[in-house]
Amino acid sequence: MNPSAQEKVTFVTLLRHKDFAKFFVAQFVSSLGDWIGVIAIAILAQDLGGPTGVGVVMTARVIPGFIVGPLAGVLADRWDRKRTMVLADIARAAIIFSLPLFPNLIYLLIASMLLESLSLVWGPAKDASLPHVVPPRYLTHANSLSLIAVYGPWPLASLVYIGLSTLAGWAAGAVPALSGLQGEEVALALWVDSATFMFSALTIWTLTIPASTHRAGRLDFGEVKRDLFEGLRFVVDHDKVRPWIIGIAFTFTAAGGVFSLGPGFVTDVLQAGDRGFSFVIGFLAAGMIIGLLVVGVIAKRVQKDVLFSAALLLLGGSLALLASMGSLEYAIPVASMLGFFGGAAYSTGYALMHENTADEMRGRTFSAAYTTIRIGTLLGLGLFPFVAGAFGDRVWRINNSLTLELPGTRVTLWIAGAFVLAGGIYSMRAIKDRWGGGRASGGSGFFVVFEGGEGAGKSTQMDALVKWLRGRGEDVVSTREPGGTEIGDRIRAILLDTGSKSMDERTEALLYAADRAQHVAEVVKPSLDAGKIVVSDRFIDSSLAYQGLARGLGLDRIYQLSEWATGGLLPDLVFFMRLDPDEGLRRVGGGRDRIEQEADVFHHRVMAAYLELAQRFPGRFVVLDASRSKDEIRAEIQQAFLDRARDVIQPIEPGTNMTPPGPVVR
Repeated sequence: MNPSAQEKVTFVTLLRHKDFAKFFVAQFVSSLGDWIGVIAIAILAQDLGGPTGVGVVMTARVIPGFIVGPLAGVLADRWDRKRTMVLADIARAAIIFSLPLFPNLIYLLIASMLLESLSLVWGPAKDASLPHVVPPRYLTHANSLSLIAVYGPWPLASLVYIGLSTLAGWAAGAVPALSGLQGEEVALALWVDSATFMFSALTIWTLTIPASTHRAGRLDFGEVKRDLFEGLRFVVDHDKVRPWIIGIAFTFTAAGGVFSLGPGFVTDVLQAGDRGFSFVIGFLAAGMIIGLLVVGVIAKRVQKDVLFSAALLLLGGSLALLASMGSLEYAIPVASMLGFFGGAAYSTGYALMHENTADEMRGRTFSAAYTTIRIGTLLGLGLFPFVAGAFGDRVWRINNSLTLELPGTRVTLWIAGAFVLAGGIYSMRAIKDRWGGGRASGGSGFFVVFEGGEGAGKSTQMDALVKWLRGRGEDVVSTREPGGTEIGDRIRAILLDTGSKSMDERTEALLYAADRAQHVAEVVKPSLDAGKIVVSDRFIDSSLAYQGLARGLGLDRIYQLSEWATGGLLPDLVFFMRLDPDEGLRRVGGGRDRIEQEADVFHHRVMAAYLELAQRFPGRFVVLDASRSKDEIRAEIQQAFLDRARDVIQPIEPGTNMTPPGPVVR
């Protein structure tokens, strides 16, 4: 699949991607087996230790999240991720296959902890690999399908388990060699589960997944410790990743609350019994799958960080509304809403972390997500029932003829809803920190930038805008990147020199950041502080497009580098000149510089990167069709400038001379 292709992103086109299709099938099959295994292990624990055995075994599956979870992220960032997934799948297959052979509660307890530990290793490696399987613009859809592969088999697993149990009972009586299955029907389900993990291992082995860019080699525990704390610092200090992870954890807190309080609420409050709870859970699962399927369409029209926070807020509201219901027929559609917003929040949160985390930090980031998810789930499953029990069932007498029943489950679900609403409000901090959120110059000027690929006509339209503004009497500074200063011009000569073809990508990014630091300190910031209009040929979005996406160095890393170099300065308005890269290179002609001499596929990646940035940050981007006539483009630029900068430009008095006062200078 060509990552620069601008075809409509759909689930169908994504599933035509050979590697992702294999990835999806491997996840779906192994997840189906995993859900079957959860049922089978619970039944096996019941047979071996009764209700206490089930509780102990299920608790054992939670404990590794606090110990193995953080370390798993370090391993995902240090080891070959494909090999890690394959080995984890083979180990899980072997452990599950052995369970019927050693029917002992202690062995089951140890095996459950090992299985959960291996799942924690497999998960971050899988999530960190996904951006290498599909292009960046497909990540939202890819995350939705991956989550569907994980949770979609959930309702199906019960039916499959019933079928396998029935088949095992029949085979035990009909086939003498299988008579050992009599009374041990759970064994067949566990062996099928084992086979699904072997299938996953074989399928993933055929994928093309590059090794982590992080340090590799001999396992050094000193380096592991350093990596662990580096990952924790990254998650704690990152102004966007931290709210997203906490928001996802609150989603699972809500889910845990529904599962732990739901049976009592449906039975005692809704008077619907066990069957009623199965209906509520079924419609919740259906709503979640629908949310996962449609969130990619919504994300095309709504910024992902806004969508994530909105989904969390609506999730909290839906949970509170569900708790307010008095009958099953009203609770079912609300449960569907709850699942829909939960699925949308989960998928969007994962897509945001994929897009804003550098490759060498992804394993530890998603490991932190797994750990916080388990903490949130444990709170929902374990804490909320105690709160409901402590509150008890109360009646609030409003007057002699009106009373309000307040069952403990209802009140606690309201508290859980408020908990999720708080998470949604907290996640909005990431919106405030969005890259396009404003600039940090503190001046009263206005900062305009022209962006685009090679030969798009930036300089022509920029000069026209500067002349037009000066004709209006505005104080304008015209500049460019790289360059714009004496030091910057020297850096420009190195960057564009065709003799610098061996330049490392990181060296290139650092040189652009150094040029930008000098440019801002010497030209841009002083001019903005003086109230002038600054018009620049390229700025930070060039680095995000060329180095962050097209070179694959990571948006977050390049943004943070430029943010440090410029003190957080961002343009107020970006004109992106959109032109087919092949046409742009034809306009350039001969005598190309180092960047212009890059392969055609690189220039197509640059175009795709700019389009992604424009979609992310419509607040500062204006996309222009650069294939039109110069006059058409110039008129659109002038009108867009008037619309965006009306608070800083001078009004035109009748009879004003619009002739430019002189030539454009740099």
